[in-house]
Amino acid sequence: MSNTIKRLVATSAFLTLCSISSLYAGSRVAATTPPPQAANPLAQIGGDPGDGWLLAGGLLMVLALAIASAALMLWMRERQGGR
Repeated sequence: MSNTIKRLVATSAFLTLCSISSLYAGSRVAATTPPPQAANPLAQIGGDPGDGWLLAGGLLMVLALAIASAALMLWMRERQGGR
């Protein structure tokens, strides 16, 4: 396996770990802090405690999946003979 593929796999694993940590932190913040009561319920969307952590965790997971799929494509191409 080439160094590029190894680096992509390591980066994907690191981003997955960061994503899981961020999702956990967001869930802990949301569980310990009561949500604020807004006069308009639609204004509360995105304003709940921990939403930023959860959003960051979701975006990191999407990025990790994209990098993992790139690594898989390169690995399959290398395995088929470099076409």
